[in-house]
Amino acid sequence: MTPAADADRADRLDGWKQIAVYLQRGVRTVRRWEREEGLPVHRHVHRVLGSVYAYRPEIDAWQRWHRDLDRPRPSPRAAEGPARVPSIAVLSFANLSADPENAYFADGLADEITADLSRIRALRVISRTSSATFRGAAKDARAIGRALGARYLLEGSVRRAGGRLRVAARLIDADADSYLWAETFDGGVEDVFAIQERVARVVVGALELRLTSDEERRLLDRGIDDVHAYTCYLRARQQGWRWRRDAIDQAIQLLRNGLAIVGENARLYAALGVAHLQYREAGIDFGEAPLAEAEACALKIFAMGPASAAALQLRGWIHYARSRVQHAVHDLKSALDLEPNDADTLLLLSNCYLISGHVAAARPLLERVAAIDPLTPLTRCMPAWASLLEGDRAAALGAYGQMFEMDPGNPMARLFYVWVLLLNEREDAIPGLIASFPPEVRDTVPAQVARFLAGSVRRVRDGLPIPPLSPEVQAAADATDVFARFVAGGYARAGDAASALRWLEVAVDRGFVNHHFLARVDPSFESLRREPRFVRLMDVARDRQERFAV
Repeated sequence: MTPAADADRADRLDGWKQIAVYLQRGVRTVRRWEREEGLPVHRHVHRVLGSVYAYRPEIDAWQRWHRDLDRPRPSPRAAEGPARVPSIAVLSFANLSADPENAYFADGLADEITADLSRIRALRVISRTSSATFRGAAKDARAIGRALGARYLLEGSVRRAGGRLRVAARLIDADADSYLWAETFDGGVEDVFAIQERVARVVVGALELRLTSDEERRLLDRGIDDVHAYTCYLRARQQGWRWRRDAIDQAIQLLRNGLAIVGENARLYAALGVAHLQYREAGIDFGEAPLAEAEACALKIFAMGPASAAALQLRGWIHYARSRVQHAVHDLKSALDLEPNDADTLLLLSNCYLISGHVAAARPLLERVAAIDPLTPLTRCMPAWASLLEGDRAAALGAYGQMFEMDPGNPMARLFYVWVLLLNEREDAIPGLIASFPPEVRDTVPAQVARFLAGSVRRVRDGLPIPPLSPEVQAAADATDVFARFVAGGYARAGDAASALRWLEVAVDRGFVNHHFLARVDPSFESLRREPRFVRLMDVARDRQERFAV
């Protein structure tokens, strides 16, 4: 045995009794300190919780920071207040592995714990998109908690070496900037599922939450039991949200690899369906193929058994893309019943209500998503979108400008800001936005539509004809209510009433039936409002809006 190993053995305390003797306290007190005060206790994890051990130097350091260990602490639920739901943010777990490529595993673990906690109705869980903005930030717990609107923070680290895994997790009361619990888990990579469940259960216990039988069942449901397939799933999720064709291609291949390992699997099929839809969301492919692939995945999931929230969200997204907005609402509401803290479901459902002319129904959803995903650019501008639909054009300027400033490389954010500036007759600010499109997105559909909108104003002023739309823009406008409406507005501003009405009819057919906005608010269509064809189209929009069930 090496000298280092001898020292390690000498410093090690095996079991609760040895730890309690070293601290000169009872076992119950020591267990409470571990749970509430962050006493550094380690566990070997092998599917179930294994032996407990600690190291004298770690305990000595902990004691120096906790001189008054027996001070009374209010229960977390009492501190939160009787009328408030406890709120928590899972921060990005630090990757302590020698290989930086293992960062996907640390991120994936934090994502999965967030998803587990999000299924608990009595807990408000901040979305990972907002929590991830504090990756590596040098801010204290109070500042992070205030920014996220979270009372509690869960942070940790992951060290992966070959087939071995060490996960450290800490639960923090952000208001008091103090640890409620800390624990380190050692085991094999295959033990990640047990670690994930243990962390979620400790949070539930520390915050004194009571799980329903359904919540208990969903917490036990891992979805993907094979660690190799699970690794494919985590890597695919990281690739899929990079919004590039090559990255989405790789995500799809990884998910297919996972399915080849475990066979039919609902969670992998749901992720695969979402990956195919990302071709549309990234403006890469508005053709039939991505939708058909996503639908095939959804059919396989629903044939396998009861619908999960992920499956319902996927089918709702497909319905929305197919312009079946009423069907999308039905599935998205069912998904929210199962996972009420899912920001993506809340955003898509609220947008379904907004484009259907039911702004009042969307407002509570927007309040919920703002509470759980406060730092995401799209979340920030959605309440302004609702106000804009009701006629407050000026209110949208600040919010859409902020969305652009938060994500200047996103071509959709820049396009939306150009559009809102046009609505507010701020054409002077647009040329700079158009000229500064990053080179890598300069030829994307959003960039082309932004140039089209800006050019429509300039060309009508200079008496120049509008150039034809590119095939990519035509495909996007044919496939979505957003691009169809933008193209219609550009043609209307340029004085081409026939083209404007043609594309506005597409927008209505694609689900944008907010009659008040089209008939009274959007100044782009002012020149069309006495056209008989426009009047008939508005009658269609009003009828569909009135028949829409919220």
